[in-house]
Amino acid sequence: MESTELGARLKKFRQTQQLTQTALADQLHVSRQTVSSWETGRNQPDIATITQLATLYAVPVDNLLQDTATAPVTKPVTHPNASLLVVLFGVLLVERVTQFSTFPALYWMDFLILLLIGLMLNLGIARRHPNTWTKRIHWIGLTVFAALSLVSGSINAFNMGFGLMTACQFSGLVVIIALVRKYWQSRSTKVTQRQSDRHL
Repeated sequence: MESTELGARLKKFRQTQQLTQTALADQLHVSRQTVSSWETGRNQPDIATITQLATLYAVPVDNLLQDTATAPVTKPVTHPNASLLVVLFGVLLVERVTQFSTFPALYWMDFLILLLIGLMLNLGIARRHPNTWTKRIHWIGLTVFAALSLVSGSINAFNMGFGLMTACQFSGLVVIIALVRKYWQSRSTKVTQRQSDRHL
């Protein structure tokens, strides 16, 4: 394989993910000059680094090593749960404004809404500066939100009333479904990647 072809593909994948050479270098714990030398074809990354890059870009290793027409990369990896957060924010906000309840229950709804806002802000940061910590914070935050919503709705915390209770239960269930779906997607991606690694 030509080094320049591999370098051009690595550059294309990096730019598709809207990463600078410095940002990518930070994630891989190498220098920016090392990333530059890969992309210009002066050097090639080792197989462990190529595997890391494939994981980071959420593509099979084969896509990095050869120009496959079957899996073109045209846009960065999207975060489908961004729209989920906006919908949940809308549901909780409407319920908070329209339902009569005790003050502690309304404060609890305010807390859940603020937690969603924090998750949306973290998702925005993760898109601009993707790294392991922003992803972990996001998934941990979603898990905490799901648990708090579901439990508080199920036990009718703070005598919140039927409307707020249902909104909490609904929000918690929807997030749990999204988390389970994401877990199974990541598992299938890892299995596919292991299979492609065996063929190398």
